[in-house]
Amino acid sequence: MDRMEPTTKGLIETNGLDLWVETFGGAGDPAVVLISGADSPGSRWDIDLVSTLVRAQYFVVRFDNRDCGLSTKIDPDELYTLDDMARDATGLMDALVIDRAHVVGRSMGGMIGQLLALDHADRVRSLGLLITSPGMGDERLPGPSDAFVDMLAARHLAPPPRTRDERTDYLVELFRLYAGTVIPFDEARLRAACAAEVDRMWYPESGHSHAAWSTASRVDRLSEVAVPTLIMHGTADPVVPVAHALLMAASIPDNDCWIIEGLGHETPAALSPELARRLLALFRRAP
Repeated sequence: MDRMEPTTKGLIETNGLDLWVETFGGAGDPAVVLISGADSPGSRWDIDLVSTLVRAQYFVVRFDNRDCGLSTKIDPDELYTLDDMARDATGLMDALVIDRAHVVGRSMGGMIGQLLALDHADRVRSLGLLITSPGMGDERLPGPSDAFVDMLAARHLAPPPRTRDERTDYLVELFRLYAGTVIPFDEARLRAACAAEVDRMWYPESGHSHAAWSTASRVDRLSEVAVPTLIMHGTADPVVPVAHALLMAASIPDNDCWIIEGLGHETPAALSPELARRLLALFRRAP
């Protein structure tokens, strides 16, 4: 598949911030807004997934959340929540003259997507919840695996990476921690992508993790989600155990739950064709 280039790209002012945005396809087509996870720029959305959606006549938007990539960085003393980030997304939609969109969120982006479907329901046509949680820190749900927590703690105790190569290695090894067993770990591809990301922007001080863990749980509100929903999760996710997805599937009225044996906290490019197929089926049955 030929690499698709953005139709437009640049900074858009919303909610008092500048967000880096890339759009693909025709603005007159139904919109798909892709929301990234913690410390994850919009460029991590696989371009082949984007291309497939555009060729199916959708207008695709991917962007850097606040405190990430080329978007505005927030003073570390100014704490914010996922509710603020959901308002960033609706403000972005306003700026792009998008009334309603199919919202697809990955990890923290899926948490933001839930808030959009719950608190800004008139803006959401359907909802994609990929490797995400209805409430990090909710005592009714298991936390990250002990092995993952131990490995992450060891990384935090190590000296911070300072050179380009050290920072690239840091990201590659983080992805290795996230990875499951069902898809071979494509180190060469990931290393090239991580190096490009380091060259573009290195900012490990974001408040994303605080926002994800401090925002109120949505567990008791999931039954209020009123749009068709796709849930995708892996049984080997070390960050968000699969129990989070199963609870969402048991609570959201209209959902298709896709559980992948051996998948980690990842949405690898190898799964993009099947993910695109399932997303397009979701979009077609949305009002």
